[in-house]
Amino acid sequence: MATRARTPISLAQIHDVVGGELVGSPQTTVTSLASFDEAGPHDLTFVTGDRMLKTSGRTAAGALLAHRRLDEIVKPHIIVTNPTLAFAQVAQTFFCPVSPPRGIDKTVVCGVNTRIGSDPSIWPGVTLGDRVTIGARVTLYPGVFVGNDTTIGDNTVLYPNVVVREGCTIGARVIIHSGTVIGSDGFGYVQDQGRHYKIPQLGGVTIEDDVELGANVAIDRATLGQTVIKQGTKIDNLVQVAHNVTIGAHSILVAQVGIAGSTRVGHHVMIGGQAGLADHIVIGDQVMIAARAGVNRSIESDRIVSGAPVMPHDVWLKAQAVIPRLPELRQAVRNLEERQKQLEASRTTSPASKPKAKKRKHKG
Repeated sequence: MATRARTPISLAQIHDVVGGELVGSPQTTVTSLASFDEAGPHDLTFVTGDRMLKTSGRTAAGALLAHRRLDEIVKPHIIVTNPTLAFAQVAQTFFCPVSPPRGIDKTVVCGVNTRIGSDPSIWPGVTLGDRVTIGARVTLYPGVFVGNDTTIGDNTVLYPNVVVREGCTIGARVIIHSGTVIGSDGFGYVQDQGRHYKIPQLGGVTIEDDVELGANVAIDRATLGQTVIKQGTKIDNLVQVAHNVTIGAHSILVAQVGIAGSTRVGHHVMIGGQAGLADHIVIGDQVMIAARAGVNRSIESDRIVSGAPVMPHDVWLKAQAVIPRLPELRQAVRNLEERQKQLEASRTTSPASKPKAKKRKHKG
């Protein structure tokens, strides 16, 4: 995707999108986006704080989105509350091309009673099962498979080789990246006499509106009921969500997170990369779980936790500070033990420790 516009974009146009206060000429134009360090005279960039100005120095950018009035930089700029968000809005508005509807390729396989909304873009090699419902302006790239009795909402995009198995519901404006599998069987078995017998996974998966799933994510169908990813949640690549898990609204799951079955995660939760969550626990709202944490118990809302097993983040920081000193602390303990033995030995052998002989009284 190019970062250069076909025609110059004026600051007045940008101001209409992001709002804020415009400093300098509204007729100033830019044609591309760039980072603060690499920006040239025809680029728009952004600055999020004074620290960036101090560490990066001067910029050759043609215009900026800034957190305050930049009297020290003689460049046109727009003052906004959140420059990063404004930069994303500009990128989305002016630099993301909107593809015209392609229609439905003649090689697409459609099952019976399948309904497709207006302006679809369904590419070659797509397979749609029976009783599938596709909303308006949905894009399905090559190799997408959608199973029986599945619903996909308006303006949703499934990139190549996404699999959505039977009985799943996907909301509007959902983005699912390549290789992701929705509705694979949950890992459910019962053991009897040394053998593992499969428990049929009869439930489904519900993905609500405005969710984005990275590449090679696996979201298992429920044993009974639904595995649920609630509105606005964003999931990075290579994440595993097991059967009957619920992820609350507007949460963030970073790459290689694994969540075991029937665990419930609250809203606005952030889970760092490679963290693992045990089954049948409850994570409260607005919890932050650090990368590589091992969560083996439920966590109350508004907590920050780290470590394996998980502990309060401030306790974990203190523990981490001690770990590099463990060899010398071990030696110090050994030295103290040796001194204690020497002191005890000296007490048993010193004259002061021997009992005094009683003096005999002479009869006179």
